[in-house]
Amino acid sequence: MMDTGAGLMLLYEDESVDVRYGTGARLQLSPCGSEFLLEAPTGPPGHPRERVRQRTRFTVSAYKDQVLSALAFRNRHAARPYLPEELVPPHQNQPSLCLDPEVVWPGGWSCDAQTGPGGETTVKAEGGRAELTLSPSGEEFSVRFTCGLSRQQVGVSIRPPGGDWSISSDFSLSPQPEGGPRRCTTVTQVHSCCAVSPPWSYPLSLALRLRGAPPSEPGAVPTEGSPGTSTPSPERWSRLPEPLPLTCPSPHRHRWRGEDLPPREEQSPPDVPSELVRVMWCHGATYRALGGACRPVGGAVPVVEVSPGDGSLIRSDGVDSYFIHHKAGGKGSAQVKEEVTYHLKNLPPDRPGQLFSVSTAVSRASRLLSCYLGAQRSLNLSANPSCLQEVGSSCESPPPEASGSPEQRSRVQQTNHRSGVVAAELEKIRRFTFLLENNHLLRGGEPAGAGIGPAGGPEVPEEDFIADVLQRTSRTIQDIDALLSAASLT
Repeated sequence: MMDTGAGLMLLYEDESVDVRYGTGARLQLSPCGSEFLLEAPTGPPGHPRERVRQRTRFTVSAYKDQVLSALAFRNRHAARPYLPEELVPPHQNQPSLCLDPEVVWPGGWSCDAQTGPGGETTVKAEGGRAELTLSPSGEEFSVRFTCGLSRQQVGVSIRPPGGDWSISSDFSLSPQPEGGPRRCTTVTQVHSCCAVSPPWSYPLSLALRLRGAPPSEPGAVPTEGSPGTSTPSPERWSRLPEPLPLTCPSPHRHRWRGEDLPPREEQSPPDVPSELVRVMWCHGATYRALGGACRPVGGAVPVVEVSPGDGSLIRSDGVDSYFIHHKAGGKGSAQVKEEVTYHLKNLPPDRPGQLFSVSTAVSRASRLLSCYLGAQRSLNLSANPSCLQEVGSSCESPPPEASGSPEQRSRVQQTNHRSGVVAAELEKIRRFTFLLENNHLLRGGEPAGAGIGPAGGPEVPEEDFIADVLQRTSRTIQDIDALLSAASLT
């Protein structure tokens, strides 16, 4: 990650990015990555902050380094990367005759995993278009894969003499030379082994099993019947993440945080976000918030992971005050996994020459977990749909509002409005359900003195409270049924 003076980088649950700089400046990326807002450092009292809002691909040289750094952070952790050709370095922009997003991973009998000098394990897909590297701790992994560049959403195509021209949905023309290939680049991402998306589940399981295989038996992890099988089994196929379109189909959904809020006070550090944050980068360490994937027993309890950059990983133990540091000792096949447990009230002191401060990392992770819990149980969370929710349907065809008769356009707009209302009501149900399932856990995370009943014992949820919540949920479901019935009649 390039050094642009950033002290804090946040990827929110909607995949928007917020970057804070030591100078007081701030840069925000929209969830789709196609637009940014840059706020200058705070000026004299009474003077508004200067703001610059531009399309990401057309950023001027004065802001290019900051935009590139924010976009690289987003693409490293988001589900789908945004890759405009204008911002991809020429040496990373390569022609490709094959941009098929599907790849085949080797079977266990034919896989020869590579072991790096630090104890990492690498598995490569057939053809070399993707690879997965398991960290020495065995708790996180990185992936590298070939991905096409972001393109315009094609609507109508015409063929003038001398080459092809595609008319995009925003009616701009982009030349495509006769016989020229589509462009591609290599994307690197980092993920937790506790929250694995479908494209990486099989290669990760293969790397985990091969990591523990004896050195004399690199292929002793059979996943298919015999080496002579000609057709790969279904689990060996993966569909790689595809790039987001070059232009956003819903720019009206871009919202910017803190535009109307006063600047944060100096004594309050800007490392305690109040919204649902998926990934946070702060002073060289990466923090990930996971919604309970690591706790199969006991319900969906959020946890926070810290990746300090040395191959180890620190993970919180549910909502308790304990953190487990996963390390790997030794090299190659001789590596031995080590686990050290920390408690918030008894963190190890800093020592000269250490790569990072365990005390600082764990304390910051604890604050992030507390804020994540607070944001999850808040009933005031915004249920506004993200622009990314419309990208899937818009990639295949122009927006439906752009065609048809006025009556058809009005009907489409009404349907979209109903869909937004239904999504908001479903979000309310999800929050009510979370409160019911995790009431005892959330009370345990409250400050001292909270959750104490009148008699001094632990507060027990009253039956009336539960009944009231269930009645609200029932009314919400009835409202949704009414909305759907009305939609079917119009």
